[in-house]
Amino acid sequence: MKRIALFLSLTISAAFAAPAVAQETASSEAFPIIRYERNPARAAVAGAGTATMIGGSAYAAFGSPCSAVDTVKKIEAAASYAKWAPGLSNSNNLVAGASFRLNRKLALSVGYAGQTLSSINVNGQDYTPKDMIIAGAVSFALGKSLSVGASVNYAKSELFEDTSISGTAFDLMLSYRRDAFGVAGGVRSLGGKIGNSSLPTSALVSGGYSIPAGPVVLNLVADADYYFSGNWSAAAGAEASVMSLVQVRAGYRFSSEHAVIPSHLSLGVGLTLGPAALDVTYLTASEYLDSTIMGGVRIRF
Repeated sequence: MKRIALFLSLTISAAFAAPAVAQETASSEAFPIIRYERNPARAAVAGAGTATMIGGSAYAAFGSPCSAVDTVKKIEAAASYAKWAPGLSNSNNLVAGASFRLNRKLALSVGYAGQTLSSINVNGQDYTPKDMIIAGAVSFALGKSLSVGASVNYAKSELFEDTSISGTAFDLMLSYRRDAFGVAGGVRSLGGKIGNSSLPTSALVSGGYSIPAGPVVLNLVADADYYFSGNWSAAAGAEASVMSLVQVRAGYRFSSEHAVIPSHLSLGVGLTLGPAALDVTYLTASEYLDSTIMGGVRIRF
């Protein structure tokens, strides 16, 4: 029991030491890793854009399940890497995701995320904390403009070689898209407690609007989360797509003091060549996220 108690304590501490999880006086919500933004393109608009097509839908299983049935023609796959705040920790994230359209109204999504943190020393022995997520989602078109989606994320954290904790979180989302306008809402990270800690459950609302201007299309996005813990977070961003070839992105997230994702500024660029795309994002203006770099590739079939 003492070993398990020590594990839970150090796991939470190690997770909060990873720069993308909380402010200095962090909340005790379990598995903040499930709220990291996996899509580099959406990370470049501060994680906003749940109701839009920014960054495609290969990462739909990680929190935007409706996007798959709205955007995928046949198959979309992606992989990304993130180096969270290299000056503060040694957190490495590898992510892979894919979405598949089964028919006109139904799409499935899958994903995997793995994270390693800086080694810690316990009683003279070094341990490397590890986290992983296995995700799946289904989305269904209710009509030409309305869709519903649900996803499940199984998360596991390992601090010692023979001791781990795990939990499961569910997302439920409803999306409406009509021409240049999109809105979405739902609940994220539903699930039971992990020990004495709750998951970072929140109610989410999202909106997006596209403005064509000659060879440039400007996509404006905004998301807002109210966490059941009493914390809140709101993000807004913009993407300028030039001739559907080059994308320039920026965004800012405002968060309450104890929110699971801290306030930060995001900047990014994308390059689309036929069915393939490359996205690179830089996060800054945050004590915990400063100098974070994310990069990923996507391909559609």
